[in-house]
This record gives sequence, C-alpha cells and structure tokens, in this order.
Amino acid sequence: MMSKHTSNQKSENVSNTETTRIEQKGNEVIIQVKLSEYNRKEIRVETSNDWLSIMIGSTPGRILKTIRLPANVDTKKTKANNRDNVLTVSIPLRGSQQMIMHIWHKLRILPIE
Repeated sequence: MMSKHTSNQKSENVSNTETTRIEQKGNEVIIQVKLSEYNRKEIRVETSNDWLSIMIGSTPGRILKTIRLPANVDTKKTKANNRDNVLTVSIPLRGSQQMIMHIWHKLRILPIE
C-alpha cells in the first residue's frame, strides 16, 4: 500500500527556480544566481565560516541555496548586488600569508546593492 506525504509547507524544487554559476576570476570567486521571482528586498545573503547562504525573507528565512566556499576566501570583503534578476556575490581570495592568520568568524549579513 502506498502512502502519500502531505504537508502544509510548499514543496519547492530550487533547481527549477534559479540557476547558479560559480567561477574564479582573477583573485575573486564570483557566484551568480538567477532569482527571477524575487526582488532585492526579499533576498538575504549571509556568510558564516566557509558557507554562503541565500535566503528569502527575514530571519528565519527560507533557504534557497547554501554553497560551501573554498577555505581561502575572505568573506569579510564579500560584496553582493542584484541586477536584472541575477544576484552576484563577489568574494576575494586570500593570499598564502593571510591564510596563516585565518580564524573562524561570526555570521555576516551582506547588504545587497
């Protein structure tokens, strides 16, 4: 006998709602996410340790995407903007000397330009 799962929460296949592109350009990691259904005020971007989270709404928001970042990124200098329904997050890479001094840092919410 088959059972059917029912829930009050809307099931969402994130891959159908957005497209993600991650690449290294020079000394930066660039993450681009197409978010055609959401405006800038609804989007929340957070960095914590070596993770980047993209959420919709205020805390606690609905998490759309969580991306593991390389260990050599400098999340303190991360920038985000949303133009033409594409969220672009730019994260500088640390040099080898900066990696020696790398320590875990607290949650940071990025302003979206």
